[in-house]
Amino acid sequence: MEKGEILISTEEARRVEFVISYNGADISASLKDFLLDASYTDASGQLDDLQITLEDSRGLWQNDWMPAEGDTIEAAIKTMNWNASNEMATLDLGTFEVDGIDFSGPPDIIRIKAISLPIGTTVRREKRSKAWEKVKLTTIAADIAAKAGLTLLFEGKHNQVYDRIEQTEQSDLAFLQDIAVKEGLALKISGGSLILFDESEYEAAPTSLDIRRGKDISSYSFSWSTSDAAYTSCKVVYHDAKKGINIQATFTPPNAPEAGPVLIVNESVDSQAEALRLAEKKLREENKNYGKGSLSMPGNTNLATGLTVNVVGWGRFDGKYIIENAKHSLGSGGYKTDIEIRKVLGW
Repeated sequence: MEKGEILISTEEARRVEFVISYNGADISASLKDFLLDASYTDASGQLDDLQITLEDSRGLWQNDWMPAEGDTIEAAIKTMNWNASNEMATLDLGTFEVDGIDFSGPPDIIRIKAISLPIGTTVRREKRSKAWEKVKLTTIAADIAAKAGLTLLFEGKHNQVYDRIEQTEQSDLAFLQDIAVKEGLALKISGGSLILFDESEYEAAPTSLDIRRGKDISSYSFSWSTSDAAYTSCKVVYHDAKKGINIQATFTPPNAPEAGPVLIVNESVDSQAEALRLAEKKLREENKNYGKGSLSMPGNTNLATGLTVNVVGWGRFDGKYIIENAKHSLGSGGYKTDIEIRKVLGW
């Protein structure tokens, strides 16, 4: 098939295109006669997700053109003159494999669902038990990534070494996700990579843009809850029976209230330094969801999970936030981006 593009906007000066290759062949031009909408979801702790909805009054997609499990899709969103004249931008959505089909009617509609994890891998569904000894976090992650046909990308300050850690009747991904949470890391699978990144480092990065009230925001919501910031500090206490010693450390963040409940954690640690690091990670996990928000706006190819934004014009809700979920949607209503954000802790 010849390379083509799907025009979502009818305005000549401002356009957005959905470009797609299916099993290596660019079908963008052919797909435009059937495309109703498409959406891409990029979320921390989850697989990237692509959904394509097609009109099928001729019955082609439910017969000869029916996608098969494991078919590969490469997709991108391209904008032209979107924010300025002669400006072009591309959001590469990555590579996906088809893992499901929904069919409904009338009228006949097919929805193709695809994810960023190879379908044939067992790391998501198969539960198993294994004991890991004298092993680094990156060794565990690299082993799981290789089994899934992925490349490991580790962006953390500390590569924890475990004397012994047990995986008990868990899938590899669930096991790795549990470790990531304990270590204060976020896990993503995107673009052929298994990514582990330190959320505190991402939170400290400069903001990618200002989001201002009254400027191209179609809807918004914000919330905060003291129950999501209940602890003023965290104390780790552990008795090492083999060495006959007690290890403890307390982490109190900057600007913490002088009085309030203390989170007590009793987990195995090898040193006071490790106890202090664990205390910080545990307190971060307990308190990080204090301020949340969601925003819908015209499509923006620069918005992605892990980036920070500055929210302006909503009073007490103003401040620096990190994007936890970014959904890019194209359809009859044009191109829009919805994001879910949480306020950064600042430490």
